[in-house]
Amino acid sequence: MATPPAKTKLVLEVIGSDVFGQQFFENGQILTVYPNGLSIRLTTKLARDSEVIVRNPDTNAETVASVLGQIRNEAEGDTYALGFVNPAEWHWQAAIAPGRSAKVSLECSVCHSMSSFFLSGIDCEMFDATRDLTRPCEKCKSSQIWREAKGVDIKPPTPNATDSPAIEPAIEERRKSKRMPMKAPACIRCAGVEVIVTCEDVSKGGFRFISGKEFPEGTRVEAAVPYTKFSNNIFSHAVVAYCRRLPDGQFRHGMAYIKASGSVPWDSENELH
Repeated sequence: MATPPAKTKLVLEVIGSDVFGQQFFENGQILTVYPNGLSIRLTTKLARDSEVIVRNPDTNAETVASVLGQIRNEAEGDTYALGFVNPAEWHWQAAIAPGRSAKVSLECSVCHSMSSFFLSGIDCEMFDATRDLTRPCEKCKSSQIWREAKGVDIKPPTPNATDSPAIEPAIEERRKSKRMPMKAPACIRCAGVEVIVTCEDVSKGGFRFISGKEFPEGTRVEAAVPYTKFSNNIFSHAVVAYCRRLPDGQFRHGMAYIKASGSVPWDSENELH
């Protein structure tokens, strides 16, 4: 039987953007701590696969963490699983839970392709709670939600496997994924006309959306992502990296943000495809 995760009442500062794109700062209570992440209770709503900064208020030491998802909802707040982007930066040794590892076979919720993933620590706790994970899909060329496939056996977590080589692949998969599936409203401003669309996913280099209006490749626009009506939205300069006509007559657009120098980060175009 696996050893229960260590408990702690350590409070950490969490800084980032909430599910609505608004900046927040909150003191959150850590519930469990692993070498590669932690679970924490917050009142702020977080978007899955976004990134936040966690800071120790006693030492001001901080590190970046990826929001793996929501584990549960309680009256005191929501419990989120956070995975460290760089586990080596985690220097707080209090209440580190025993290492856990598991190998799971999952199905992409979009293209239904099958793949095996190695999990450890906080990934195991997240999967135990939700039975799904966000991971890159080679076929979809983007991050997708992976779920259990019917009739596929899942190996149970292995206790005391802190040194297991299964830990690194899970961390590397999170690092490679620059894109975040997010159904968020966006406003495209072009030639004095504003069009409200819904994003399929976003990244640091751009975003992707489907619209009945065609924006030809190379068109330069201003874009606010996410967009909230009657609020002070921030518009950034972007260019249409590609435009593809879909069978239903709509158009899928890949957008790349334009740097302040006026150049286009075309490496982002590959990320958008």
